[in-house]
Amino acid sequence: MKLDIPTLLFVNFIVNIIGLGAMILIWRRYGQRFAGLSFWAIHMLFQVIGIGLDISPHFLPEWIMSVFSNTFILLGALMMLIGLERFTAIKSRHFYNIILLIGFVFLFSYFAFRSDLTMRSVSVSMMIIIIEAQMCWLLLIRVSPDKRNMTRLTGLIAVGYVFVSLVRIILLFIFPIETNDFFKTGPASMVAITAYLSLMIGLVIALVLMVTYRLLAEVQTEEQKFNKAFHSAPYAVIITRVFDGRIFEVNEGFSKITGYRREEVVGKSILDLRIWARQEDRGAVLQNLSKYNKLNDYEINVLTKSGKEVIGLLSADMIEINNEQCIISSVSDITEQSRIKEKLREMATHDVLTGLANRRLFYDRFELALANARREKNEMALISIDLDKFKLINDTYGHAMGDLVLVQSARRLVDCSRRVDTVARFGGDEFLILLWKIKTHAEAIKVAQRILENFRQPVTIENQPISLSVSIGISFYPEQGEDILTLIKKSDEAMYRAKEMGRDIYAM
Repeated sequence: MKLDIPTLLFVNFIVNIIGLGAMILIWRRYGQRFAGLSFWAIHMLFQVIGIGLDISPHFLPEWIMSVFSNTFILLGALMMLIGLERFTAIKSRHFYNIILLIGFVFLFSYFAFRSDLTMRSVSVSMMIIIIEAQMCWLLLIRVSPDKRNMTRLTGLIAVGYVFVSLVRIILLFIFPIETNDFFKTGPASMVAITAYLSLMIGLVIALVLMVTYRLLAEVQTEEQKFNKAFHSAPYAVIITRVFDGRIFEVNEGFSKITGYRREEVVGKSILDLRIWARQEDRGAVLQNLSKYNKLNDYEINVLTKSGKEVIGLLSADMIEINNEQCIISSVSDITEQSRIKEKLREMATHDVLTGLANRRLFYDRFELALANARREKNEMALISIDLDKFKLINDTYGHAMGDLVLVQSARRLVDCSRRVDTVARFGGDEFLILLWKIKTHAEAIKVAQRILENFRQPVTIENQPISLSVSIGISFYPEQGEDILTLIKKSDEAMYRAKEMGRDIYAM
């Protein structure tokens, strides 16, 4: 192939088309992530249009086509400057550049109309120097020092544009162009076009490297953030492989909660540690992860290195590491919170003094027993118990001693009832017992008699024997009623009748 100016311009046109394709791909892939990439693509588009106007058949006078061609090329250079500013997050005003570009159009048009090819070339080179010098200042000086490794190569390419344009201007003044046909200007123009072509190839490479450097920097930043969050998290974080449960990494929170040091667990299987207090928890966790790929706030029991059991709240997600399915899990120690929660639940459903079920829990247990009785056709019994002359005990020994008597009485009632039955304190010295699944009245009477015999034994508190007796009333489901309020009313009536008959007896 003969190497001449038209051939070089055609090669330049092809290279710019390739560069345009590369910039469009980068813009579409990372345009939402990094600012300024669209201006890079516009720059390449204007370069293609400008060179294309030079090598295409002229449908307008040559000087007019030349004005359009060089204006597009310089406007593209300005777009590149704006794109680089946005990419590096440095703002500038370009009013003066627009004024210079307008002035260039008029000046170039004048020289083009007069067929002064030398001054046309000088004016184009001067505008390239002005715009590229701003790029040099931006990429090598204005950007922060931590970004200069990213922008240095592109800045040096801009220096190359300035240098080639400056040399071209000097040579044009020493050796003016003697022809009016740009395609016949000789070796000097061929060298300039070749230099600009080389710089364009370098610019495309430099821009791709800038985006790559930025992506790597972001990856490193995200990795640092992850590592910091991973290792400083107050809860246990562990990464395991799905296939065999091998542990890839744990944080300091894991060591604090389980007692295992990092070097003791990394590389081992989670099964080898035996940290699952209940294997059914592990099965449920894996089942949920395989179905939903994540798990939130699942309560588990964890065994520490010392064998202590810890209550943990587990959240987990499926992730992919090195093309392997892994699980990243976080476990927060909620042992103390669970104890407090259980204590609050206990306080809400149990009598504070005696520890027996309170009225609320008694009603709940009755509903369960009622459903069971209806389903299995069973009978139930309610026993109301009242301590005889308890006011006299309070007046004689004091309320503190009276509270201790209530505690002892609660223990005796629990001892006299069956494990399936519910003993409750309804207030003061009044107690109720719910008997599940009785077949005959005799079973309830037997419990009542056992209670009477037990309470006939004095209660010894602080070496002080205190005589006690109780009055008992019994009602039966479904004979006396099918709801809790009716049955309590009937058993209370029977209890008061027992008191009227002399106390220390039961009545039905």
